[in-house]
Amino acid sequence: MTMRIRMTGALTALALLAGCGGGAGVTAALQGAIAPLVGTQAAPAGGAAAAAPADPATSRRVEIAALGLSGTARQVIDNGASKSFSGPAGFTYTLRDGMLVSTRGLGPDLMAADTRQSRAALRAGGGQAVRVHETLDGLDRIERAEFNCTVSLQGTEAVNLGNRQVTARRFDEECQGTGLIFTNYYWLDAAGEIISSRQFISQSVAYLRSNDL
Repeated sequence: MTMRIRMTGALTALALLAGCGGGAGVTAALQGAIAPLVGTQAAPAGGAAAAAPADPATSRRVEIAALGLSGTARQVIDNGASKSFSGPAGFTYTLRDGMLVSTRGLGPDLMAADTRQSRAALRAGGGQAVRVHETLDGLDRIERAEFNCTVSLQGTEAVNLGNRQVTARRFDEECQGTGLIFTNYYWLDAAGEIISSRQFISQSVAYLRSNDL
């Protein structure tokens, strides 16, 4: 059953994720999938000048429909394959090679995810994958779940990225675990990069929609 999250105000402190160190049941495989999250997002002072326009090279458009959050996320960390972004209301998320591997500041967060098989299936044009999620429950406990997934090509679609429109290949990833089913969507460009996606966070928060600008 979907739980409702109360957002009690804009979160101004960003969580720091510097690695799991083998604690709290996070496996070594998952440690390699997490990028650090740092930085803060301060509310603009009254009468201050308008913020600078988003830089398409370091910004993304994000939406979490279940929480009513949407806007621009700005990159705060770039570790090569892993990139971390600060989004509306101060939540943060990390993409590894375009795959969502962690969130912070949402309550029932995705603490870590091993998405390597899913990404490999995307590169192969489809196939089977097993992914592992570790999420935070209402008592701040880590819950680990495995999902069997099928990645399939749906064809090509025109994707609106805000300031441009591109034609991309769409893939659906249908995943099933114990008592939970979800479907991720990915749009890949000609180079195989994920330029837009809708990826599952947790049962309460549901999905993060994120795309390039």
